[in-house]
Amino acid sequence: MATLASHVAFFRHAPLAGTGASCQKHPMQSPSPQPISRHRARWPRPLLWGLGGLIVLELLYNGVLVTGLLATFLNRATHGHPSIGWSRAWSLVPGDVYVRNLKLRQEDERGGFWQLDLEDVKVDLSLVSLLRRRLEAESLEVRGLHVRISPAPAEPAKDKTPKGPPSPDPWQVLLYNVRIHEVRELNWKEVQLTGIQEASGNLELVPGHRVSAQNVQVRLGPGQLRVLGEAVARVERGSAGFVIEAPRQEPEGGFDLTAGMKEGHLRFTAALPALEELKPLVSHFTDVRLRGGAGTLEADLQVKEGRLAPGTVIKGSGAPLTLSSGPVQVTAPWKLHSDVYPREGSGARFGLKLTLAPVRMAAGEALSVTTPEVLVLLGARSPRLDEPLPDVHLDVRTETLHAEWAGATMEGRILVNIDARTLAFSRRDTLTFHGSQMQLQDISVHTKEDAARDWEGTLAFPEATLTLAPPAFEGRFTGKFSNASPFVALLTHKGALPGWLSPLLTAKNLALSGAANLGEKGVKLHQMHAKGEGLELRGQAESAGGGPPQAVLLVKMGILAVGVEAGAQGTDIQILQPTRWYEKKTGEDVK
Repeated sequence: MATLASHVAFFRHAPLAGTGASCQKHPMQSPSPQPISRHRARWPRPLLWGLGGLIVLELLYNGVLVTGLLATFLNRATHGHPSIGWSRAWSLVPGDVYVRNLKLRQEDERGGFWQLDLEDVKVDLSLVSLLRRRLEAESLEVRGLHVRISPAPAEPAKDKTPKGPPSPDPWQVLLYNVRIHEVRELNWKEVQLTGIQEASGNLELVPGHRVSAQNVQVRLGPGQLRVLGEAVARVERGSAGFVIEAPRQEPEGGFDLTAGMKEGHLRFTAALPALEELKPLVSHFTDVRLRGGAGTLEADLQVKEGRLAPGTVIKGSGAPLTLSSGPVQVTAPWKLHSDVYPREGSGARFGLKLTLAPVRMAAGEALSVTTPEVLVLLGARSPRLDEPLPDVHLDVRTETLHAEWAGATMEGRILVNIDARTLAFSRRDTLTFHGSQMQLQDISVHTKEDAARDWEGTLAFPEATLTLAPPAFEGRFTGKFSNASPFVALLTHKGALPGWLSPLLTAKNLALSGAANLGEKGVKLHQMHAKGEGLELRGQAESAGGGPPQAVLLVKMGILAVGVEAGAQGTDIQILQPTRWYEKKTGEDVK
């Protein structure tokens, strides 16, 4: 112990080197520390070499970013599906990449494409994943995004030929924790939406195999919905979210992103402009004038397997709208309600109800119609998001309407049923709706001299064409009616006939066919043929300029036949050779 104490005392009191004091040698002096110092002096060298390597690697890494070599490599590796490019890219810390004006574009063989333009991007890129043929990012921040989507035209089933098998080991694009701020615009075909403030989610793209988007959330702020460059709605606020899982379609290849939307929702409120502000969108209707109708719209859309799902509700209402075409003018406030509801055995159904109440229509001084309410009802199988409504049937119903035409008054209810699958614009301003039906219920017609007569019937239009500008209708019709009394009242203006023609007023179960033309110049009925109990009638009639109808009829009651000519001067009866007289008057052959 004394020896140890003496050693400690020696080191405590020994003078330090370099102080000028002499150092005495001691037989128990410790070994020189110089080998330890040399060992400690060597250890920074690997660190310096490693740091130098990282600097060189970072320089090389920035080189391939700045020169675009990485983009070229990725485009060759993925065969340009999608193509990748940017104007500037750099990295300050390995793995953290900053990119300006990044562009991703995917095209298909049929001309469809989607394109993403990203202004500023910060991505936490895994460098190791590149060695495993993966472009993988643990986080991605984007500020400023432009989206353009233009789907290819639908390909006929017979032209869908199987494509070759995809690469068994393709490059993968795996982007997690994606956050996008300030989406400038979303363009889908001719539709553009602005005001998307923020979006987030995860994306996995395996070319040729699958596309997956998980936990996508979108927040909408003030923006506009435009169609063909014209604002059709001002979006005030909203939100959206969806999940997409779209595997490769076999055997034809490709992806069905719509069907791959397993679930989703879109909620928003919007203000609708007055119709006169949409004039460029309806300019192809040369003589149709629209004004008024400004209102609001609220929507909550639910999606399952790419289709609108139960829980979907759309509501809206607006100020009176006015449609004018030639002498015809229709005015009515509007209210909209639409939803999707389950239906046993046929899947979900889409329903829409448009209420116009009250409605006023006028056509110069010749015709005026008023009704407390008109309902437009539409029903169809719930549609895919990228397809028009399938199997659509359209009903138009009125409450009791009051119409005045050519000195006669008509009251009653009308129900029109249209197979919307036949709706088509055959020309710029012509709408065809073949196969529609019209039901006339509780109809009464009277003139100044005659009391009202109750009546009902059904008209079907095998061919029907509506021209919007100038307004006109033409078509063929067939029908069944309880009796002929309203026709008599309208065609003769007074509704009074000789007593021996009373079967015209009492004939029941009347079947009618013919053709009609309605337009600015008036109304024309021709090729009319009616049969009832004890009655057969042929004829034609027309009314022009708001005056009384001019009618030529051939009436058969049993074995008795007479000709009837009605006009402003009254009614004339032709008893002698009525058939020959009728053929001469009309040019129609009676067989």
